[in-house]
Amino acid sequence: MLQRLLTTLLLISALSTQAWASPKAAYGWNRLADGILYTTYSFPLGEGERSTIHAFQIDPAKYSLSVAIAGDERLGATAQEFANRERALLAINGGFFTPEHRSIGLIARDGKEIRPLHKTSWWSVFNITDGTPAISAPKDFVLKPTTTVALQVGPRLVIDGSIPKLKESVSARSAIGITPDGKIVIAITQGMGISMNELARRMSAARYDGGLGCPNAMALDGGSSSQLYAKIGKFELSLDGLASVTNAIVVKPYH
Repeated sequence: MLQRLLTTLLLISALSTQAWASPKAAYGWNRLADGILYTTYSFPLGEGERSTIHAFQIDPAKYSLSVAIAGDERLGATAQEFANRERALLAINGGFFTPEHRSIGLIARDGKEIRPLHKTSWWSVFNITDGTPAISAPKDFVLKPTTTVALQVGPRLVIDGSIPKLKESVSARSAIGITPDGKIVIAITQGMGISMNELARRMSAARYDGGLGCPNAMALDGGSSSQLYAKIGKFELSLDGLASVTNAIVVKPYH
């Protein structure tokens, strides 16, 4: 009888431990430099189909973000060309541009407007003002002298933890998000294209659910524009797009 009771108690203890154990993370962050982390992982989309995410987590207190515009917008430039020209550690495609290859949507640097705000309600604005990153609707954004960078593109993928209604079209994707502690996440897909909803889920979900943990995020220009280049110490990643772009987000250390 005693033996049976002990066995039952051990079984209950084991089940209780499993129930309360921390869930296993789907991936791990790797430190590339002080203030820059990197991860990559793949996930299934359907029968035999998978997509891969590459993501960088950046501390805006240690690295500056800016929007670079191609010297000749008609020709555009690749992410690697932007990185080389700007001497940046990382460059990713940025905002939209017209069929005539001219950047469209707000671009601001150091409190000054480089391109005007576009009056499209479903677009969004990423900015760093007073050292704090934020994503807002165009109607809510106010350019201040303390705004070091602002880029209008869109749509918003995650708004305070909630995913809005998004289109289901499938394509290559790139995005920017903000973690609860104010870090900036730059992400891009490789391989099979994904929908905006899937991108939003990947940006918002917790790490153990295969997400990047951003309660606020927005899409960058995707499709043929989606591209990224990073050279951080011995680490190098080059993901080419199918077209040159007119502008890009670049990440550089403070001097």
